Amino acid sequence: MKALWLLGLAFTALAQQGAPPVEVNASTIVFVCEHGAAKSVVAAAHFNRLAAEKGIPYRAVSRGTNPDEAVSPAVRSALASEGLDVSAWRPKAVTDDDVAKAKRVVSISTDFPKTKPLAKPKLVEWNEIPSIGQNYDAARAAIVKLVEEMVEKLKVK
Repeated sequence: MKALWLLGLAFTALAQQGAPPVEVNASTIVFVCEHGAAKSVVAAAHFNRLAAEKGIPYRAVSRGTNPDEAVSPAVRSALASEGLDVSAWRPKAVTDDDVAKAKRVVSISTDFPKTKPLAKPKLVEWNEIPSIGQNYDAARAAIVKLVEEMVEKLKVK
């Protein structure tokens, strides 16, 4: 029992650091936004925290269809204020390999489904997310609500 508690504590610590998995596999959720620097980062960081807290074996990564050089400083700062450290995260382009290996792919307000039709069987689209640049709090709230719903569904499986 103590070992399970310690394992849970380790997962929670990783989630608080916002550490994404090293590679995409069958227990990875791939969040994709245009630049891989804002919406998908918020989604992946919160997903990792919640998955660790709930003890589910999934982790998330952030990807972009046209990745920026770095995570948005405003997003990095806002997540840090919540105890989620994404300072080591770097936007990466979503690949066919990411799609093929992932448990689920979440397109957040992108044209991703048109550019990667092979994702269709595992694709979820979140197209009603407000602009992070115009209203971070509204965008964060919408993303976290959807992430919470996803984690609950995965918890049941």
